[in-house]
Amino acid sequence: MVLSLVVLLAIIGAIVWLTQGCEFSPSGPTVDPSSAPTVDASKELTSAARRVDYPVRVPGVPADWRSNSSNTMPVGEGAQRTTAVRVGWITPGGKYLRLSQSKAPIDVLVPFEAGGSVSTVSTGSVDVSGTTWTKYRGRGDEPSWVLPVDGVHLLITGSGTEDEFRTLATAVQSATPVPRS
Repeated sequence: MVLSLVVLLAIIGAIVWLTQGCEFSPSGPTVDPSSAPTVDASKELTSAARRVDYPVRVPGVPADWRSNSSNTMPVGEGAQRTTAVRVGWITPGGKYLRLSQSKAPIDVLVPFEAGGSVSTVSTGSVDVSGTTWTKYRGRGDEPSWVLPVDGVHLLITGSGTEDEFRTLATAVQSATPVPRS
C-alpha cells in the first residue's frame, strides 16, 4: 500500500512539474489588471441612479484605476428589502476595491457585502479628510468601511491598501449625487 502511494505521488508530481500546474504565492493571489474586463463606471452608476429610489454618487477615481464590474443587487428580506448599487475597480498594484451604495441597514449590508454572516460590531473608525468612516470586518482579511450619507450607506471593501481605501473614500464622499432625471 505504501509503495502504491509513492508511485501515485511520483506520477502526480511529474504531471504538476511538466505542466507547471501549481504556483506558490505566499502573499496571496494577485490580479493581472490587463486580463480583467472593463466597464464604464460613470455610465453604469448614472444608469443605476435612475432605477433606484435613493441618491447614487459617481466617485472620481484616479485615471489608472480600471473599473471592471458593475451591478445592482437585491439586499435584505421583507420590509428591509432594497438594492445595492455596486462598482469594482482594480488598482495599478493589482488590488481590488468595491463600492456599494444602498439604503439597506448596516446590519444587513455589511454581511451581504462580506458574503455571509459576519459581525456587525464596529472594529474602529478612520478619519478621511474630516469625515469619520466606521470600520467592520469584511470577507476574509478584507475590511469594510461604511459611511452613512443622506439615508444611504456607502460601503467600501476589497483587498486594496489603506491608501487606496482612502482614495476611494475621499472620491465618493466628495462626489455629488447623480441628478435623477
